[in-house]
Amino acid sequence: MTSHDAPGTALVTGASSGIGWEYATRLAGRGWKVVLVARRAERLESLARELREAGATGVETLVADLANPADLARVAERTSASDVDLLVNNAGINDYGPFTEVDADLLDRVLAVNVVALTALTRAAVPGMPARGRGAVINVASLLAFAGDPEAVTRLATAELDLRRGSGGRVAARYREAGAEAREAS
Repeated sequence: MTSHDAPGTALVTGASSGIGWEYATRLAGRGWKVVLVARRAERLESLARELREAGATGVETLVADLANPADLARVAERTSASDVDLLVNNAGINDYGPFTEVDADLLDRVLAVNVVALTALTRAAVPGMPARGRGAVINVASLLAFAGDPEAVTRLATAELDLRRGSGGRVAARYREAGAEAREAS
């Protein structure tokens, strides 16, 4: 992909709060058109209004539950449009507790949002990017993804803080223990 001076359109999932809200706000502030995707219509409209009041143009909202196949199909269709240069896969859900005690329906939703939707939207976005000579996908994840228990979250969060102080080897070792690869932050 080549870089470009003029921002295009960014589609941000999970835009109604937290990291998704922040991505949308910063991208719009840098001149990107944004497609905001989330389940909560009121919060989505609140963000859209805030962005427009701050001078953003090209703000679009898509109310969708990415665990719902029909909603996912609508978002994937929008994601595949020729104007989408950036996909921010931020939507995600989880629950806490021993695996054997988590509700089976919730596990289905976790897989639908965290795996199926992320994969489907990436698959929708990427094919047009090489032809346009531009585009990127950002997948947002939590350290919780590497944790099997609450104590592991604490250890990984501490390790990340240590990484910021320059001891990246320890972080990489912790990630390897969790069965994943890690790259040192620059």
